[in-house]
Amino acid sequence: MITIAVNCPNTGKQLWQRLQEDLDHLRPEDAPKISFWTLEHQTLLTCRFADADPARNVQIYYVASSLTDFIVSHYEPDVLTRLIKKDHPSASEDELGAILGETSRILSGSSSSKLANEARLQSKAHIMYTLLDYLNMEELLILDGFVRFRLWKYRRYLRHLTRMAADSIRRKRAHREFTALLKSFVELQEPRIDIVHIVVQPNGLYRILDRDFSLIETEYLEGYAATLIEHELDVEDLLISALLIIAPFHILLHYPREWPVTDAVETIFAQRVEYCPGCRYCEESRKAIAAILANRAKKS
Repeated sequence: MITIAVNCPNTGKQLWQRLQEDLDHLRPEDAPKISFWTLEHQTLLTCRFADADPARNVQIYYVASSLTDFIVSHYEPDVLTRLIKKDHPSASEDELGAILGETSRILSGSSSSKLANEARLQSKAHIMYTLLDYLNMEELLILDGFVRFRLWKYRRYLRHLTRMAADSIRRKRAHREFTALLKSFVELQEPRIDIVHIVVQPNGLYRILDRDFSLIETEYLEGYAATLIEHELDVEDLLISALLIIAPFHILLHYPREWPVTDAVETIFAQRVEYCPGCRYCEESRKAIAAILANRAKKS
């Protein structure tokens, strides 16, 4: 048997309800016996497990799983807030909220972060394994203290995520500021050529063509730059750098609006950008994009 103590009576009642709901699918003879009562400033729950294995191990597993979900829903927001404030003591409320929001998106899988697909599973695993060890060894679980002092691997992982979120926000803010600067530069820049056509290549780079569809050579997209694709060079920056040097009055894009590089080009060059309604160069780009996506799928 283990006794679970929760300092806040209301939180304790919610935990009891969560355990009841999560264990409801078990047959009565397979479920642990759970009792619940409230003192003045504390709630106590007792979980009486089966005496023999493997029934006892199964019951402990289900209780640990339920407790894991409860910790994530009731304790994690406060843990994240504390970790963020500790790392960023001088940050404004808006900045703290932005970091918390991005961390939450990473954990929910809705962020573009490379950890977004595994963050929630990994964070829960840290809680679950610690709980299983504890429930098999101890008879008293003070939940608030357990979250604060025992889940150090879980807290360390969350801290890693909050720092990734903060870095991501800083990069995005710097990118927005730089993009705005480039846009201002383009607005003041005198065009040097009337029109260029942009076509996607299968290697991920771009070809810039003049009005006669002849290649405009630039050091940013030709020659040595092509060899750097293997090192994940930012081809969006290369394309924008080339366009800034060429300074066209009109840019005709021969690839779909949803292609990732589109947003930056549209933002910086604004009214100068237009999409081709369809031609053989658009078809060439579509085939190149299909090859790029297929190659990425193989690598993943």
